[in-house]
Order: sequence, then structure tokens, then C-alpha cells
Amino acid sequence: MTMQDEPQIDTKEAAILRAAFECFARYGLRRTSMADIASGAGMSRPALYLHYAGKEDIFNALVRIHFETSEKAVERVLAKPGPAAEVLLAAFHAIDGEAVEAMLNSPHADEILSANGPFSQAAVVEAHARITRHIARWIEIGVSEGRFSLDGLHATADEFAAAVMATKFGIKSFAKDFADYRAAQGRVAAIFGKALSSK
Repeated sequence: MTMQDEPQIDTKEAAILRAAFECFARYGLRRTSMADIASGAGMSRPALYLHYAGKEDIFNALVRIHFETSEKAVERVLAKPGPAAEVLLAAFHAIDGEAVEAMLNSPHADEILSANGPFSQAAVVEAHARITRHIARWIEIGVSEGRFSLDGLHATADEFAAAVMATKFGIKSFAKDFADYRAAQGRVAAIFGKALSSK
């Protein structure tokens, strides 16, 4: 996870989040302690508790900030011209940022990615919905300009975007590792891109 693009994160917060991210990837959620995070952030455990109630609170913040940052990155990618498959793949990479590679390469990937609570936060659900809407709007613009077509797909732009997002997140469950995940993303982007571009 990069800290450079995160909104309104001060130096101490950034150090805590970076340390927590590294600890979660190295030890997993269950084995990471607040002492581990405090040590990695260069502060005492009591000082860490002045910022966060516990490691679950920190993990929630990491996920929330990741999606807020991803949303901005997706908007930038979708604003650039290019073939549908290439733009969709770039959007997938923008959603992932650097965090997904580190998590999928972690020996604790299953534990981390199966934690549902952080992904159910209202802010995360709303960011996911906005990203989906950005993709739908990109499709609508492409249709209006004659670059894309939804003919024969039995889907509105919103429904198509929802299917894209569901598939993008679903392939994580089946990927053996990060390389396998990236290859699957490429196939998914090619399939959806071809469907949009077929006339």
C-alpha cells in the first residue's frame, strides 16, 4: 500500500498504517499484536492506543483508505483513451494498488482476504459503489460516442459494470498466487472488453 496518495494522513498516522500493513502481511491478522505495530511505527504501545482502539480498528482504516485511494486512481485511468480491454485492465490494477500484490504474496493471504468486517464498512461499500458507477459512466460515454455497444448483452451500463466488478473481485478466491491473479485479470478484461467492443 502506498501512503503518498492517501487523503489527509499525517506522518504518525502514515507510520502506523505502514507498520500495520507490513505486520499483517508478515504475521497475519491473528498473530499481529499492537506491540508489533507500535514497534514498527517507532512509538510506544500506549502512544499507539491514542490513535487506534486496536488492530481491528487499524485494519479497518487500512481497507477504507485503500478504497478511497483506489477510487481516485480509477477515475484517472478511465479518463484516458484506449481500447476497452486495456482500460479495464488498468482500472483493475488501479483498484488493487500495491496492496493486493503484498497480500496475495503473503503466507496469510487466506486469513487476510477472508476478513469480511473491514470490507463491510459503510465507507468501503460506498467507495465500491462509486467505483462501479465510474465504470458504468465510462461505458455510457463509450456507447454514446459509438465506441462501445451493449447490444445483445442484456445489460444496462450499470449492470455491466456490476458484473465487471463482481468478476474482478471473485477471481481472488481462485487465484493460486499474485501471478495467477494478474493473468486471470487479463483474461477477464479481454472478455469484457471484447463484449463491449463487439458491434
